[in-house]
Amino acid sequence: MDTKTAHGSTHDNAGQQTPNPIAAAGLLRLLMLSSTALPIGAYCYSQGVETAIERGIIWHEASALAYFEDVLELVLARYELPMLAKMIAAASSEKTNQSEFLALAERYRASRESRELLAETQQLGFSLNAWIRDVLKQPVTVDAKLGFLPVYAQLAARLQLPVADCLTAYAFALLENQVLAVVKTVPLGQMSGQRVLWALHAQIPAAVQSALQISQDSASPTARQPSNSLPNLAMLSMQHESQYSRLFRS
Repeated sequence: MDTKTAHGSTHDNAGQQTPNPIAAAGLLRLLMLSSTALPIGAYCYSQGVETAIERGIIWHEASALAYFEDVLELVLARYELPMLAKMIAAASSEKTNQSEFLALAERYRASRESRELLAETQQLGFSLNAWIRDVLKQPVTVDAKLGFLPVYAQLAARLQLPVADCLTAYAFALLENQVLAVVKTVPLGQMSGQRVLWALHAQIPAAVQSALQISQDSASPTARQPSNSLPNLAMLSMQHESQYSRLFRS
């Protein structure tokens, strides 16, 4: 008689682990969505990182790690991950709460505080919609003008992917892309970039748990709300628009 493990696999009577096909399929889908090979053009954007390098905020491995720890805590854990969780929940309900989903999507779109950040999220949303049409052969249900996060959330709900796993994959993909921008631009060695990513990976699970708590508690007016109040990051993005020499589109 087989017994299930906490990760969805099973052990047979001989003690050998056998894969759970459903869990494996979900993992493979998440790996594909978080891969740098996903053709949505994320590598074109640095989200202010290039300006942070120009301004001397990031100049070596330790400063890069400090910067991305702030990105993980302030950008992801406090805002984008809770908003992603809330949008997935709205899109996954038995009676899809379209009005709540659209309200969250509009709130996310309005949070893009510079012209470049808005153009980036809309272009990534457009490209992910094209991937949905051409690879999954499914209709597009979210307007790309609302941005990448709503399109990603709707896709995660459609594929019935576990919310915590989606948040983990999203955080991994965003941080990896930005670290690669630093590796190319400072430049840092590949091993320095890998050490930064390894250190960040150890912190992602706690950030995901914090984000899930915020998303669940935010229905109460006295609880913490998702917040993206980061004026310095907005300034970095706006300064990038007029940066003399640049490699990235944001």
